Amino acid sequence: MNRLSLASFLLFLSIGCETPQQVITPTFPTHSEQINLNRIKMITKSEAVHTDSKEGKKPLAQEPGVSVEYSENKIPFIQLDLFFEDAGISIIEEIIAGTILDHHIIVLNQKGEIIAKQPVNFQAYEILETKTEVMRNKVIVGESKKPVKVNSTTPETKISREAIERQYTDRDTVPQVLEIQDGKVPNPGEYINIYLELTYVNPHLEPNCESYGGNCNGAKQRFFEDVTGRNRKELDILRNRYVDGEVAQFPNLTQAEQSDYKTNIKSKIETTNGVFGPKHGFTKFMFREWNLVSSPRYFRILSVNKNGKQSSQEDRNDEKKLTDESGENSKSDNDHHSIFDSPTHSKHKKRSIPTP
Repeated sequence: MNRLSLASFLLFLSIGCETPQQVITPTFPTHSEQINLNRIKMITKSEAVHTDSKEGKKPLAQEPGVSVEYSENKIPFIQLDLFFEDAGISIIEEIIAGTILDHHIIVLNQKGEIIAKQPVNFQAYEILETKTEVMRNKVIVGESKKPVKVNSTTPETKISREAIERQYTDRDTVPQVLEIQDGKVPNPGEYINIYLELTYVNPHLEPNCESYGGNCNGAKQRFFEDVTGRNRKELDILRNRYVDGEVAQFPNLTQAEQSDYKTNIKSKIETTNGVFGPKHGFTKFMFREWNLVSSPRYFRILSVNKNGKQSSQEDRNDEKKLTDESGENSKSDNDHHSIFDSPTHSKHKKRSIPTP
């Protein structure tokens, strides 16, 4: 009887025990816990070199300087690098993913006037260009059974291009060419102020990771799949244009497109909220839009290079000094040689006329 009871008990245990289900480890992104806008800055080329150096990072200059250049088609511009290391947001990747819907770099002069405003530009592809030379020779074998070249053509050069998509991290600097508006080129010695504006859509997530196969970003990817697909399509078009030798930029979203995508994201969030997962885990999302402004940084204009001629603050000081001196001399001369003075005026010097 005891043996029967023991066997029944063991059978009951074997039936009652279920095979343990596989534990899904959440795959949360490894970003910084906070967005630090003080870390988003425009830096000079020399500062970018020190930033990328393996010898050690140097602090940014307290009063950086930049020069105004002119392009071949006579457009004034300033060349700087966008720097966002440890800012908690990888700007280029977020633009491609569609979470940054609007973005602009703004340049103000020392009067507070906008002299440049343009979207963040990034070189989406690097072009690998391969050149090969093909030589065509006519060879005839004569009686000596040795090849004889009787004719040869000039080498034909063939060029093949391959577009390789660039992958940006938050430690990369991104070159920017800021075109200055017509008639608003600052003078050497003046100061400009540069900062970045972003419209960042970042839904509040309480993800049920198991509903997306352990991918805790699955819901977020679904919300942004339309704008991400659009950006990926534009990148493919841009790749083909680069391969064909064209120069083009990544087309940013228009105001109408931004509004449409925001509406689309909100609609998907509303339909997703309240959906239960396989473990009856409740998932809650909330649409959040952030209008972010980075800390401004001031630059002194070192020189303006136009038509191969460079003007600097020292040149302007010399010109001003010469102008002031010439003004003083002319004033002094006028004091002694004014045509409105009477002949007996005390300012006139006495002249002795020799007689024969």
